[in-house]
Amino acid sequence: MQLRTAERRKAKVRIGLFGPSGSGKTYSALLLARGLTDKWEKIAVIDTENKSADLYSHLGPYIVGDIDAPYQPEKYMEAIKDCERAGAEVIIIDSITHEWSGTGGILEDADRLGASAKNSFTVWGKLTPRHNKFIEAILQSSAHIICCGRSKQEYVMNQVEKNGKTVNIPEKVGLKAITREGFDYEMTLSFDLAISHFAYSSKDRTSMFADKPEHIISQKTGEQIKEWNDGGKIDYDQMRKDIISELTRINRAPTSKEFVAAKGKDIEKMIKEATKLKLEEKNFDNILAKLKTIPAIEPEVSASSEEIPVVEGRAIETEEVETDKTEEEIDEELQEKMNRAKNKKEIKAKPVCQK
Repeated sequence: MQLRTAERRKAKVRIGLFGPSGSGKTYSALLLARGLTDKWEKIAVIDTENKSADLYSHLGPYIVGDIDAPYQPEKYMEAIKDCERAGAEVIIIDSITHEWSGTGGILEDADRLGASAKNSFTVWGKLTPRHNKFIEAILQSSAHIICCGRSKQEYVMNQVEKNGKTVNIPEKVGLKAITREGFDYEMTLSFDLAISHFAYSSKDRTSMFADKPEHIISQKTGEQIKEWNDGGKIDYDQMRKDIISELTRINRAPTSKEFVAAKGKDIEKMIKEATKLKLEEKNFDNILAKLKTIPAIEPEVSASSEEIPVVEGRAIETEEVETDKTEEEIDEELQEKMNRAKNKKEIKAKPVCQK
């Protein structure tokens, strides 16, 4: 373990907005988003609320993508990727509640699988990883993300003495988000909205809103969060890794030690061809944004992936071994060996039958 001095680093913020129906979650999220970015066109809304995001189109030309039932976590994950590729700097998920308790969501799948499962451990052993991948997609996104969620009144039962008897009396203890327990722990900050549209911070890592009076969320709220976030040190190492990940996704570069270090003329050339930008730290944000708009290029099928060597009418048995070499390097090496063998007429090539 390497020890270092603590320092706050610039990162993408994750904001939770929770409230009952009619509390103004969507409108508040849009104003927050506008404070986080300088263009409406850079805001994307993933809408599960019957196209409610379109009701505020007068605010500006933000983009909207609809998700319909079944509300599977995989749909949300793909929608986040779509928004990133569209160049969104802020993504609003409205709402996360459907992934948990909507039609085809996690709880409905739990009921369906539970009908034939021996125990609940088997059921949640399948569902928890799916939900966790959805959370991971939110946390690993290259955009700021605002998660809207429905909430309901939560009660606790208090035992009191009444007429010489102990009775249970329900007591209101506030609102509870309708999603899996602990979701708000993943947020940079969370706001609970009342039906009056006033918000208070139930969690705040910025220390700007905690223990402050209730207020109505505005564009200025988003600007305050942006100013706080911009004050952190830029994590160029993480941005470099994100750029590498995107280049690998679109099959523009191999995964190699040289590439991970982001050195060498070939890497600079790849990035310049893909984004028209020079590989410099000041351009990392724009490089990453442009890469995310490029669809993946289907890899060319090499002869080595379609053919295997055959000796005397039988295929040579191969064994998987751990290696630091990239797939391209392995393909080239195998192709070179096959070519040498063909020249010596020691082996023949035969197409692999597709299963």
